[in-house]
Amino acid sequence: MPPGAPEPPVSAALEAGTGTAPVIVVVSDAGPLIALGRLDLIDVLGELFAQVQVPQEVIRECLARPGNADALRIRQALDQGRLIACQGPSQTLAGLDPGESAVIVHAGVIGAAVLMDERAGRQRALAMGLRVTGTLGVLVRARQRGLIGPIGPLVAALRASGQRLSQPVVLRALAAVGEPAT
Repeated sequence: MPPGAPEPPVSAALEAGTGTAPVIVVVSDAGPLIALGRLDLIDVLGELFAQVQVPQEVIRECLARPGNADALRIRQALDQGRLIACQGPSQTLAGLDPGESAVIVHAGVIGAAVLMDERAGRQRALAMGLRVTGTLGVLVRARQRGLIGPIGPLVAALRASGQRLSQPVVLRALAAVGEPAT
């Protein structure tokens, strides 16, 4: 993340509707699915969103290492209909990979929010007027709704698995749920 670049809100895209019923359809990129798969928390998506659509380009990326636990969990969620495979447009946005492009273009077409961690993709989606959240936003909202325990240990587990997480974003996520900085 470039120094001085503004960080988007952790869970702003999740603040819609009233009550506890999920009302947002999201189109997901690979990063959040892989991270949530590693944590065995893919099911929390169904509690937070009305539907999670995943373009074929993203599915291929998620399942590239079929023996990994995250890939197995993503495959199971797809097979059980908890994640919905969709055919994303083949349009590629300059500077983005095919999966990120498919997520953003498809979300724009159907009026959905975007679930993405990759900075350039998030910025493009926001510039297009789309609502955006990422892995930490999902964890914050799940914690706020009592669906999961503390997020500090989950952040530590993600980092231990090689996931890069911006310290300012992690600190805001922890503060959002009243947890001490780690």
